Amino acid sequence: MIEQFDIASETYDEDFTNTLTGRLQRKLVWKYLDEKILNRGVLNILELNCGTGEDAIRLVEMGHRVTATDISSEMLKQAQNKAPVNKDNVTFSKLDVTKLGDFQCIDRFDLVFSNFGGLNCIDEKEMQKLSRNLTKILKPNGALVMVIMPNLCLWESFYFCAKLKFSEVFRRKKSSVLADVSGLKIETWYYSPNMIIELFKPQFSKVKVRPIGFFAPPSYLETFVKKNQKLFRWISFLEIRFSRFAWQARLADHYYIELQLK
Repeated sequence: MIEQFDIASETYDEDFTNTLTGRLQRKLVWKYLDEKILNRGVLNILELNCGTGEDAIRLVEMGHRVTATDISSEMLKQAQNKAPVNKDNVTFSKLDVTKLGDFQCIDRFDLVFSNFGGLNCIDEKEMQKLSRNLTKILKPNGALVMVIMPNLCLWESFYFCAKLKFSEVFRRKKSSVLADVSGLKIETWYYSPNMIIELFKPQFSKVKVRPIGFFAPPSYLETFVKKNQKLFRWISFLEIRFSRFAWQARLADHYYIELQLK
């Protein structure tokens, strides 16, 4: 998996970060995250699966201390290239989330954050282990914010129906799927919001769940989006205007879930 993400790092920003849908979905993530962290002073934040560093850099620019981690050395190189000249508040470290129990930190974290399906790369057993390990590095009442891909996406189901690929319509319901990431096949597990709440329930309680990409299509439909700019403006309006409804989360491309350490 490390090698696959190393290769994917070369085009990840082109394939997702800088797409119209990618930017729209990230805008929503930041909206909800800002509601959590604004006016709380300087926070000590751990980012899991930081990818090419788009979120880590923004958090640093807001004045927070960030430890940005990823399993891929090449992803981390891309992130470091984006880092501001003054790097005092950001550290980039290689980390496999399945080995978080071995992670050493001087100060416990106020917030652990993972964006855009990074944690969909681990199975249920590893999710439960992650929950236990996070209790060792989070401060009391610390927050865990994850952006996860659910096990059903309306846009994706419609897309496969239109392509007459009926066997793929409910592919996210399978135990695991070889999902496409920048042209590479990576084993992926999909989780409904309720599944995540149950997996983390012994250690964490639910605070908030919000859809990310209920109206906006997945980034692999970028060609369609670019050809229909007027439609996309309406999609953007609907996404931002009606994204507060938690029930949409289980049918969106991703969802934002905020948990608090008990």
